[in-house]
Amino acid sequence: MSAHFGESLETSLPRRMRRGPKVLAIAGVVLVVAVIVSAFVNLPYYALTPGTAQNVGLQIGVPASLNQNHPGSIDLVDVEVTPVRAIDWIYYELDSNASLISSAAIQGPETNSQYDTEGVLDMSDAQQAATVVALTQLGYHVTVTPNGSLVYALDPGSPGESALEVGDVIVAVGAKPVTTPVALSTALAPYQPGQSVTMTYRPYPKGVSRKVTFNTGVWRLQGTGANQQLACTPTNVKSSWPIAKLVEVKGQTYLGSKQHPGHATACIGVLDAEPSYAISKLPFQVNLNSEGIVGPSAGLAFTLGLMQKLDRGNLTNGMQVAATGTMSVTGQIGAIGGIQQKTVAVRSAGASIFLVPQANYAAAEKYAGSKLKVFAVSTISQALKVLERFGGRIEKPAG
Repeated sequence: MSAHFGESLETSLPRRMRRGPKVLAIAGVVLVVAVIVSAFVNLPYYALTPGTAQNVGLQIGVPASLNQNHPGSIDLVDVEVTPVRAIDWIYYELDSNASLISSAAIQGPETNSQYDTEGVLDMSDAQQAATVVALTQLGYHVTVTPNGSLVYALDPGSPGESALEVGDVIVAVGAKPVTTPVALSTALAPYQPGQSVTMTYRPYPKGVSRKVTFNTGVWRLQGTGANQQLACTPTNVKSSWPIAKLVEVKGQTYLGSKQHPGHATACIGVLDAEPSYAISKLPFQVNLNSEGIVGPSAGLAFTLGLMQKLDRGNLTNGMQVAATGTMSVTGQIGAIGGIQQKTVAVRSAGASIFLVPQANYAAAEKYAGSKLKVFAVSTISQALKVLERFGGRIEKPAG
């Protein structure tokens, strides 16, 4: 039906149709507000995306008289870890090279400060191990001595959390010296829950020794079913969680059973401890610069990169070699995270060989493509043998 003369088209339309533009305007405003809000709302996730593969030799300093300028490179590869905002969620979900990881899976119970400190400790340990292993492989004499138990993670609310910090190195419990994490457990074994304990510690890496006295806690069972876990709680704090009855069998601690009833066990709340080492004076100055990269996964790359700098032969035979993996002072290579993103970064950088820990090999091979050769290595000796297969060689400068 046509509108009457003199009557506007708007007033002649049905009422529901006339409301349309207003509804669309309101919806538009709501959408704009939602987008703005989502840009400021952080979700409990991190996005792992490919980082870069860069020549680690550019971050290694040795005396000019020893520096070898070989063709080829050892590449350190990293991963971008980005907090996820609500507005970013769909973008990362659609990115085949991104992985969304819960904050709890990455950070665990640690505070932001503790988590950041752990990353710095990891890199420091990686650099120390890389220096020891590289120089030893090249024939230099380097002495490594265990000198304490490095606090790597503390149980929230435990007695130790109020007395110690992540990064402290425990060197004694009472009058008993502590040189390793195992020695720490052994020294604490005679203590009863709630008993006073005095610990000697120093801040990592070379702080002045201090003493702290506090009461030990007791292990309790928190949660139910698959979520049940041990928590170190002060004995003077009331709790509905039952005290855990623990027993040690052949050096391993288990929950008690009918055959092994177990008993209440003292604790301080150190969830994770790593060995701390002192190394002898080096034959010359070595400088490994991480330039803001944290974590332990650069250990293998730093080791091979330092060898490439000092080796009179040519470890890479002119090839672009990428490497990732933790490194221990004994030359053992350990697993790392973010292997999918690291493999993509290595492939994009044009490297021809990628050395990865055994546990990460299958995933790296999946994303390597047709040109990148991936090799699984568990020790520094295995890594060197792979490079020797492609013409790499070592000429030890130490004779």
